[in-house]
Amino acid sequence: MPKAEYDLMPNESVIIRRENVAHNNKDGELVLTNLNLVHIISKGVFKTTYIPQRFPIKQIKIFNGKAQALLSKDATLDVYFMHGQESFRFFNTDTLFSNKKAEKEALSWANAINQLVTKEDIVLNKSATTASMGAEVVAGVVGDTVGAFRDALGFKAKNSSPNVTNKVAKKCTSCGATISGSSGHIVQCSYCDADQQL
Repeated sequence: MPKAEYDLMPNESVIIRRENVAHNNKDGELVLTNLNLVHIISKGVFKTTYIPQRFPIKQIKIFNGKAQALLSKDATLDVYFMHGQESFRFFNTDTLFSNKKAEKEALSWANAINQLVTKEDIVLNKSATTASMGAEVVAGVVGDTVGAFRDALGFKAKNSSPNVTNKVAKKCTSCGATISGSSGHIVQCSYCDADQQL
């Protein structure tokens, strides 16, 4: 199946995308952008008509500092929005034991959504496994040993000194509104949704 077409907004960028994801029993492609979670189905004889269904990232619920994007049974990603729940089931057609691989991919999507929604400053390497993702959460709780865990498990921090945060404010480069946050972090303008680094 060719990659589905999706018209990005001027301030929208693709983070990850994956084919073979079902939503409401319709197989399609799932795309995560900095603004939306998008499920695209193809229609027509030649599968050239694309119908995107958008779910705004800003509408995802947060509980205890974590986005409500959770792995459930059968490699399904459940995302809880302010106005309801959406489920996305991941499939793999290339191996006999595809369910485990699909579960790992769904979990990586849950982590990517969490990082996007909560603006976490930790970036996972592609080689990171589910076990090391869990270890990173433990490292955050431990506090003083965060740097050691990040180095040992292959995590990269955008800010080289995580215990020191400088609060800064500046004007949005897109619309001119005032934005604020920690120096070196990427923040999203509340007026025009443009992402930029402070």
